Amino acid sequence: MVSTLSAWVCRLAPRRPHLVLLHRWTGLAIAFFLVVACLTGSLLSFEEELDTWLAPELHLAQPLPGQPATAMLDPYQLRARVAQALGPQAQVNQLILRAQPGRTVRFLAEPALDPASGKPYRLSYDEVFANPYDGTIQGVRDRNAISLRPAQLMPFLFKVHHSMALPRVPGALLMGIVALLWSLDCFVGMILTWPRARPFLVKWKPAWLIKWQAGFYRVNLDLHRACGLWLWVMLLLVAWSSVMFNLRDQIYLPVMSQILPFDTSWRGTAPLPKPLARPPLDWPQAHAMARAAMARFAQERGLTVDFEEKLSMDRRRGLYAYMVHSNADIRSDTGNTGLLIDPATGDIRGHWLPQGDRSGNTFSNWIGALHMGQVFGLPWRIFLAVLGVLVSVLTVTGIIIWWKKRAARAVRPVSATMPARGTGGSLPGHRG
Repeated sequence: MVSTLSAWVCRLAPRRPHLVLLHRWTGLAIAFFLVVACLTGSLLSFEEELDTWLAPELHLAQPLPGQPATAMLDPYQLRARVAQALGPQAQVNQLILRAQPGRTVRFLAEPALDPASGKPYRLSYDEVFANPYDGTIQGVRDRNAISLRPAQLMPFLFKVHHSMALPRVPGALLMGIVALLWSLDCFVGMILTWPRARPFLVKWKPAWLIKWQAGFYRVNLDLHRACGLWLWVMLLLVAWSSVMFNLRDQIYLPVMSQILPFDTSWRGTAPLPKPLARPPLDWPQAHAMARAAMARFAQERGLTVDFEEKLSMDRRRGLYAYMVHSNADIRSDTGNTGLLIDPATGDIRGHWLPQGDRSGNTFSNWIGALHMGQVFGLPWRIFLAVLGVLVSVLTVTGIIIWWKKRAARAVRPVSATMPARGTGGSLPGHRG
């Protein structure tokens, strides 16, 4: 395989100057966005801990005096109290089925339709944090707000990380293009380090090393090249998973579907002509229907259900989404095994398995979980935080290389136009 790759790289040798230019200008074009995304990503590796520290009033809940920490309201009571407290302008289309002692329960709020105008009300929030012991609302916030207030800081950093805090569609498109260019540049950078002579490993070894005793420019060059090689797999994983998050339908699925099979039933149901005004079933009925559907599905697929996560009503598509934790889950703390259920018939209209289904889904879910630090616990999240800093350093070293070469190119033409000493300004090539 190495010999095949070497032969292919040798055929590209005449195009090396073009590849150098491509690597240089691609790196410069995405440098700013890459540094911002990587540094915010380092912080987001500890999003839950930082968010709790910054806004404990949103996340920590105290039990009622004299009651144990496990004496929480049942899911139906809690949802009903939250919906009543928010009033008729907001919809609570979720039933949270797993609450943690000492923590609030987070609901997503959606605007209800104004009967007079038929248009949605305008809400100043989309997240609601409720005390699971008495149902009181401890706080609300808008995840899309641009604010540096402590309670808004982590959602704002996520918005910067995902879309540069721009409106969602153009912002996601911008960062998707950056991720795509980064993915392609990973391969260009690797090709530029690939040796064209033998013995292969001996010739390639210097590219992996840093000559710390050399001057600043050489150390900077070695850092850029060696870090890019040692981190290459992780750089490509983060870059390509970013394409998946931001350009899933436009780029990721068309490319990956040529390699791996996918199940897209979770996203396959088209929206209704008009969203449902109210849920077709009450929540206990919908919950019982969802449990029955999951029991059938688990038996067919050989799944073991560990705990329930939530039941949601998708009014745009007229379907219930039921999430549980099963032995197909990648994460240990959150259930992502899901079903889409038709409320009229109880039939399963789509499913989502984190792993063990189509290989394309398994691959995508794994690179997504690795990107977001949802697996391998604290050590992996620390590694991601350090990786974000290292990629920022890698980007800065690339800018320094470009700047030094640019300065050298600016000096050379000036030197070439100056008459040689003692020639009296004779023509080029003339020996005075």
